[in-house]
Amino acid sequence: MTFKRILYTYSRHFKRKYSTNTNIKPKIEADPSLIVNIENETYKPRQHPGIIKPRTVSLPPNIMKAIEIVLQDYPLKKLLLDSDILTKHLKGRVPPMEENELKETKSRVLNEVMMQEEDVQVSNTDDDAQFRQRIKDKVEHILKEKIYNWIPMNYNTYNSLLYLIGRGAPEFAVLTRIFAELSARDVNFKPRSLFDFGSGIGTVTWAARAYWKDHFFENFNVDISVDMNELAQTILRGGHSTSTENLKGVFYRQFLPANNTSYDLVVSAYSMLELPSFQMRMETVLRLWNKTSKYLLVVEQGTNAGFKVINEIRDFILQLKDEKNSAHVFSPCPHDKPCPRFLLNDHTPCNFEVGYTRPFVKESKTRKERYSYVILKKGKRDSIEDEWPRLVRETMVRSKHSICRMCTANGNLAEVIFTASKHGKSMYHCARSSKWGDRLPISVLDSNNVK
Repeated sequence: MTFKRILYTYSRHFKRKYSTNTNIKPKIEADPSLIVNIENETYKPRQHPGIIKPRTVSLPPNIMKAIEIVLQDYPLKKLLLDSDILTKHLKGRVPPMEENELKETKSRVLNEVMMQEEDVQVSNTDDDAQFRQRIKDKVEHILKEKIYNWIPMNYNTYNSLLYLIGRGAPEFAVLTRIFAELSARDVNFKPRSLFDFGSGIGTVTWAARAYWKDHFFENFNVDISVDMNELAQTILRGGHSTSTENLKGVFYRQFLPANNTSYDLVVSAYSMLELPSFQMRMETVLRLWNKTSKYLLVVEQGTNAGFKVINEIRDFILQLKDEKNSAHVFSPCPHDKPCPRFLLNDHTPCNFEVGYTRPFVKESKTRKERYSYVILKKGKRDSIEDEWPRLVRETMVRSKHSICRMCTANGNLAEVIFTASKHGKSMYHCARSSKWGDRLPISVLDSNNVK
């Protein structure tokens, strides 16, 4: 199937409105093994298998030591201030407007300005050239306010260091938490190869090595910035640019290779918003998917823009129907249906949260990073895979009851009020102990939509 045909099929099947039933109350059934294991004291409710840890993540000591060596010749105070500016800019980043959207916006603004100027034109003594210039100036002024000025990021040596300080810790925390769930749920997954698109300073490698270091045979990194690649290698070398430590089987390139080599784990973390168009994002994702033998992970900021890009990628890959490219969602969704959060169109992203400690800053407060992501797995959904619902907002713990808002295997959002009298003490305490992003070991037979 050609890329144009794939893109056409995607637009037909996934860029449309869906209706959902909001009048059904959820019916809950606990996973049969859950109650038995709790009663037999195999584990406590606050340690049930749907809970995902760690909650808070710090950079590993060896990475921190390497970063300190890299930064020893730079003024730390200025780096911290400038990194805050860069981080704020990145959190507000949105994809560039598509060409057709841009034309429509310009045409609409021009018509609005022309209507406002009709009366002025009749009484004005300006000639046509002056009038046209005034219209042009007004249109350009309005467009500057309406259109996001997207330009490619330039990660030179200094900007790469700013990214390291501002984004290294939160991105490592996000990836550590995602990989923790992947390794816990698929204990037989021992990836021998990793492909990192938009590898940057190397946070994917740092996090992946915490779980599968002894299994990696090849670690292939692609980033267009030469300075980013050099910085990533220096950190792996322990902060010393001439060392050969930790670089066996690790490769760096500026562009996606044209070969057909496949990798057990393919990752794109915080890179899709840096591509200049929807078509380029889909072309890149398709190439990454074709390089995937088991799992493809895509992560973005937990903003509306980041969530929108993740949802586009999720739906695009899921509509691939041939045997070679069939896919299902491993995480976070317990289903392959259209995202119910996106269908609500309430401008609320489906995102999650992890705590992290920021280096080089004296503070006791744990910082929070929100992110949107999807893990797509090759092949059709296995009938033995559990489809436990996932908590998509923080659990509201109240006196004698707890309220959980979940995304269910039915493709709906459900709000369930758990009580000991109705659901039993074991299930009640499991729900009470679960946090935003965890899964509950239950089945939701029917669900109502919530915001």
